Amino acid sequence: MEPLTPSSCINVLLGISRGLSHRTSIQKTLEEICVHVESFFSPKHLAFLLVEPDTGDLTFNHVVGEKTELVSGKKLRKGTGLAGWVAETGEPLLIEDTAQDPRFATQFLTAKTKGCSTVMVVPIKSGDLVYGVMEVIDTRHGERYTTSDLADFAAIAEVTSVALERAYYFQAMKRMAETDQLTGVPNKRSFDRYMEREIEVCKRYGTPSSVVTAKIDNLRRLNEEYGPSSVDKIIQMLASVLGEEVRKVDMPCRIASDKFAVIMPNTAKPAALDVSQRINAKIAQQSATRHMPYFSVTMDVVSGVQDDITPLLGICDTSRTAIQGFRKFRNVAANLVLLLNEERQAMERRQYYRKNVQLAGNFENPDTGEAGEFLLENLSLNGIGFTTLLGHRLSRGMLVKVRFRLDDARRTEVTRLTRVKYLSDRYVGCQFADQKSYDSDLGFYLMR
Repeated sequence: MEPLTPSSCINVLLGISRGLSHRTSIQKTLEEICVHVESFFSPKHLAFLLVEPDTGDLTFNHVVGEKTELVSGKKLRKGTGLAGWVAETGEPLLIEDTAQDPRFATQFLTAKTKGCSTVMVVPIKSGDLVYGVMEVIDTRHGERYTTSDLADFAAIAEVTSVALERAYYFQAMKRMAETDQLTGVPNKRSFDRYMEREIEVCKRYGTPSSVVTAKIDNLRRLNEEYGPSSVDKIIQMLASVLGEEVRKVDMPCRIASDKFAVIMPNTAKPAALDVSQRINAKIAQQSATRHMPYFSVTMDVVSGVQDDITPLLGICDTSRTAIQGFRKFRNVAANLVLLLNEERQAMERRQYYRKNVQLAGNFENPDTGEAGEFLLENLSLNGIGFTTLLGHRLSRGMLVKVRFRLDDARRTEVTRLTRVKYLSDRYVGCQFADQKSYDSDLGFYLMR
């Protein structure tokens, strides 16, 4: 490993800090930080682990390098290995030479660290609470990590915590503004926004759209007879059934104290009626199983088509529900995993929106110097898929710089750093590893 100078560490810190002005995604923030760390330390293995608030176990959230297949998505029990020790003590750890450090074989050796020679691990904190751990193992150049490297790594960890907390608070405030606090499903504010978008899709592309509504009859009487606690359980059960009985692309929302609605894209009325009947049967079954007070639910289906969207307009307005529960999300360590999982689910839904294109471009591997031209075949906000004109030596996990021009009016040039996720002969699927200000260009382009 080449000598690391203070100025080079400052450049890494500045690179992380610059993204604070526009980066609001927890996952994107984490991934970009790992790109900076990987470029700076050149590790053979880099991992970011998050602490589960209930159990203290650690989950490998983001892994890059030789041990990706071994640990990606796995869990590490509380207090186990290097990362577990750092999470419990809150202190950074350096093992310059595993062969010479007696603690390694007796205390820290795991399947993940077997065969390594030098390691650094630092905690990620919110105040005094550790909610994450970042570790690097070995270097691609064969050098050992030093105390100077550990000081740089600790400084990067401090800036990382600031960047992650900023993204966390943005997502927490967004969730509180858009989510019903009792059930966890989107509220009326979100419903109106989703409906406006769905109506535009229905008008533009001619796909049918339906909304299934479920209204609890006589909610006030139920509240007076059985109390708020029993009514809350009924409402929560209803939200749970709606979530289980619809597709991933459908959106259940609570639009009033006694009413839910499920937005069902690309669904005609007969199919929506079948879903409403299935939901009604499941509600009756769950009510009997859980020995709940007797209540009835009125189901209704509203559908719109390109030539007649009036029924959909009738259930979409600009009213807004009150925002509550701000105090619940003040604790980053207790809620970061929750919001991250919700964000990932939203990103999974967004994967459906991928545009097929035919654009020329080129790629370059910064590590090996390999370069070549490609034909861009599909594009999304999360990544691209292209076919190289000639053979290549790319492999999964590599960082690749890509450049291509959109066929919009401005001929916008897009340059991105990507990570290879999928390979099939000359076809390469990549995920964006950076977050740039011109994401708006891609967004508008994909909406055409």
